Formats: sequence, structure tokens, C-alpha cells
Amino acid sequence: MMRYEFLITWAVGLLLFTCLFATALAADAPGIEKLDIPIAAGPFEPTRKSLGDGVDGKAPAWFREGKIGLWLHWGPQAMGRSGDWYAKFLYYQHDDWTNRNCYANHIANFGHPSKVGYKDVLALWKPTKWDPAKLMDIYKKAGVRYVLAMGVHHDNFDLWNSKYQPWNATRIGPKRDIVAGWQHAAKKEGIRFGVSFHMDYSWWWWQCAFMNDTDGPLKGVPYDAAVNYDGQDTWWKKLGLNLKDLYGISLADELQPAGSDPRKDFWSFVPEELKNKEYARWYCNKWYHRVQDVVDNYKPDFIYFDGNSYPFSGTGTGRGIKTDATTRIIAHHYNASIARSGKLEVMAFTKGAEDARAVARASESGFPEGIKRDQPWMYENGLGEWFYQSGTYHDSSMVIHSILEAVARDGNYTLNIPLTPEGELDPGGLKTLEDMGAWLKVNGAGIYGSKAWDVWREGTVTMGGGNLNETHAHTPYTAADIRFTVGKDGALYAYAMAWPEDGKLILRTLAIPAGKITDVRLLGSRAKLAWQQTDGGLVVTPPAKRPCDYAYGLKVTGVSLKPAP
Repeated sequence: MMRYEFLITWAVGLLLFTCLFATALAADAPGIEKLDIPIAAGPFEPTRKSLGDGVDGKAPAWFREGKIGLWLHWGPQAMGRSGDWYAKFLYYQHDDWTNRNCYANHIANFGHPSKVGYKDVLALWKPTKWDPAKLMDIYKKAGVRYVLAMGVHHDNFDLWNSKYQPWNATRIGPKRDIVAGWQHAAKKEGIRFGVSFHMDYSWWWWQCAFMNDTDGPLKGVPYDAAVNYDGQDTWWKKLGLNLKDLYGISLADELQPAGSDPRKDFWSFVPEELKNKEYARWYCNKWYHRVQDVVDNYKPDFIYFDGNSYPFSGTGTGRGIKTDATTRIIAHHYNASIARSGKLEVMAFTKGAEDARAVARASESGFPEGIKRDQPWMYENGLGEWFYQSGTYHDSSMVIHSILEAVARDGNYTLNIPLTPEGELDPGGLKTLEDMGAWLKVNGAGIYGSKAWDVWREGTVTMGGGNLNETHAHTPYTAADIRFTVGKDGALYAYAMAWPEDGKLILRTLAIPAGKITDVRLLGSRAKLAWQQTDGGLVVTPPAKRPCDYAYGLKVTGVSLKPAP
């Protein structure tokens, strides 16, 4: 399937899934199975109504105060140096739409997937240069107030000392507890800490590993998940491991339509509910216990679920079986927090259209149309691919502009800068973090603890969504493009997305009808500004010397400031 055809199919499917899920939000859907697993005692019950009534769209104070986070989206898939979903795409003999040549790269670096599959890549991952304390110091200097560490991606490989998934980083590959390393480093620096879970996809994500080449010299030879290893003394058997715990089982008889190729149909083959209920329940229970393991033993400030619906909700990306697994674990997470501190100090994030009162939302695909206040949210994107890819394009201006696009709309901003397979930042990523820290040191008064004003922008240019690349870096901002926030000090902050080449900044939203302005200051500058509030706008003459790079903040104080008509 060509790339554009895939994207159209994916977008239509995603919209359909989201619409179907949204109709079921008024109450818990009928026919939902309740897991027979106790949760921590407390006010929250494992239902959407209880979660919504108890949280009611609020977030702990640390989240709004923090505003700036960093995604630690790192794991063994970085070994491919081929970007996101490498573990899956190495089984795509003809990856016409990915344009990353994962299959060819895998063969060149490791071997054919019938002999050397992803399970073997896990054993080869040795991040000998990973130093979480050193990295966390860099992140703190960059202005980061919280981090989100990946606990497990769709590859189904747990990055902690997992009690319920033997395929984990303490037994295979690094032989280290990655989550604990991040947690200890964050705690030392006073940075809030979250863990993400993506493995609700994993029961179906691996179907490609049960297939084979469709042409060429190894046509029809099964990939490693489908090989019969009876009688073979393999390395994973010596460790007491079972491939089912990693790859799941073949769902060839569940494909929709029958006989479809998951590598082409992608989403359409995934059944809303599996016929194999035994496998579905086994996997769902295993998922729940793995998340609870992290909640109980690592006590994260927030947990994060991927997808466009609650995992195992029976709709959207949460397909396979319909249970209360997600509401149950969120209720457990919330109750455990209250038991520890006497109040709700933790959060849960999803990327779906859930009840806005119950959870916070992560927006990956794009910014909302305008100000979004109905639930706490963060915009997430990264430099290049989610996992490391050679030749990633770096530019610090697009990161600063992304911060302002999110914060002006009342959101947080969470950036991913992929680490190399060895566990290091490449030079471009390090430079971006240094520039980000320098900018926030000057401009942070209008960022940390801020909220949206009555309008979020002035001007016509906005940045597109998705992960950051050269197109984002060349967003044609001018000094007429302004982003507004209200700082925790109550002052109005106006950020020009470019320096005024003609020596004048004109903020038309702050014309005389907007209220009486009493003072205007340029953040990072000691120069006394020349300014005048006129019927046409607030006219500011900035000094000759720029106080920083990329975007320029004005602190505006006054009486009853409201946007001019």
C-alpha cells in the first residue's frame, strides 16, 4: 500500500473509532466484563462515572505549574536506527509507505527475520552509555519539570523488573531496570515522573511476525514467531522464556476479512472482540497486573495509555475484549495516591476522547482549534521519529514555537528527543535542550504556572501538527504572529514569534478598548521600552539588542485587560 493510501485509510478508521467511542461515554457500556482483581481502598470505583465525578477535570497543582515535560521514549527499537515501530516494520518485506527500509536495514544489520527476529534484537541491545543521572541533569537545565519514561512499547518488552512479563530489561539485553534508573534520577533532581504503557496493542501488533516473505529466495519461509522450535536448545529456552509472552499467538483465523494481510490492511484486520476469549482474557489480565506492578512499586506521579480509547474498552484501538481493566487500574492509581498523601496528587493520561473530567489527555496528532480548558492536556511531539533515526533534523526554533502554540491554548508541552541505541543524546539533541533552557530562563515567567488568556493568538500563521521536521522549522512566522498567556503573577504575556525587522511590534488585540495598560517590559532586557497604546493597538519599539533567540516575550500590566474587538 502506498503511503498516502495508508494515511487516508488510517485517518478514516481513526475518525470512525473515535466517533463510535464517544457515543459510549455517557455511562459504562453494557456487557463489560469486570476483572476479579481488588483495588486500593478509597473514594474511586472502577467506573467512568466515579472517575469523572471524583476528578471533575481538575489536575494536581504541579501539572499546571510544570508546563514543560520531556518524553523519554526510548527502548530496544532504537537498535534499528530506523524510527518508530521498527520492531513491527522489520517484518514488512515491502514497506512502500514507511520509507524507512526497516526490513532491508534489519537484514543488513542482523539477518533475515526468519532466523534473527525482534526477540534476538532484544538480546543484542546493550545501552552501555546510558547515564540517567547525567541526562536528568541536562533535562533539568533545559527547563523540564516532569518526565515521561516509557515503561513498555507495542513491542511488549517491559523496561522494568517486571513480575508478570519475563521478557524484560532486567533479564535480557541491558540487564538493568530502566524505569527505576529514570525514576531515581528524576527524584534526585526534583522532577515529576510518569510511566507510559503501550502494550494493549501487543496482542495483535505482532501478527506480522507470524507471516513470511511473499517473494524472493525465502518466499514462504516463516518468520521467527511462526517457526517450530521443538527440539531446539535456544537461548530464550535456556532462560525459561516462552515466545507467547512476547509475540502472543497467531490470530490468522480472526482476521477481518478472512485471509487479509495485516501488513496491508493494518487496522481493518483487528476484530472488535476476539473469538478466542481464553487468550483475550489471559492477555488483558496480564496487562492489568503489569501496570499495577509499576503503580505499586514505582509510585509514578502519572501514568499514560496510548491509543484513541481506553485499553480493552471494546472499541477504537482498545479492541479485543471489553473489560473494566483501564478504569480499574486508574481507580487503583488514584486511591493509592490518596492513601499515601491524603489527597489526589497523581494523574492518568490517555490519547482518546474519554470523559474529560476523569483523565488528562495527550494530543499527538495536532493542536486543538483554540483554547481547551475542559480537561488538563499536553501536546506531545518530538524531533524526527519517536525512536532514534539516523539523520534526524534539528532546529531549536521549532521547539520554542511548539511550546508557545501549546501553552497559549492552555496546554502543557512534552518533547521527545530520541536517544541513540547506546543511550546518548546526539549533538543536535543536546544543542536543542541547551537552547530550550536558555530561552525558558529568559521567558519562563509567562510559561510556568500560566493559563490561557481570553484569546490565544494574534496573526494568521500557526505550526502544523506531527513530529518536528524541516517543514516545521520553516513555518513562516512574522512579528505579527503573537501568542498570549496569563502568568501566575496575573500579568499578561505576549510572545512575538519573530523579531520585528521594521523596529515596531504592534499588538492589535491590545488597542485602547482592551483596557488601560500601565507598563510594558521586554523579558530578558533591562532597556526601558518606548510604547504607546493607541486605537490601532499597543505599539512597542524594542531595543536594538535582542534578549534571546526564537520568540520574544512582553510582560504587559494594566487594569481590566480584555481583548479589543
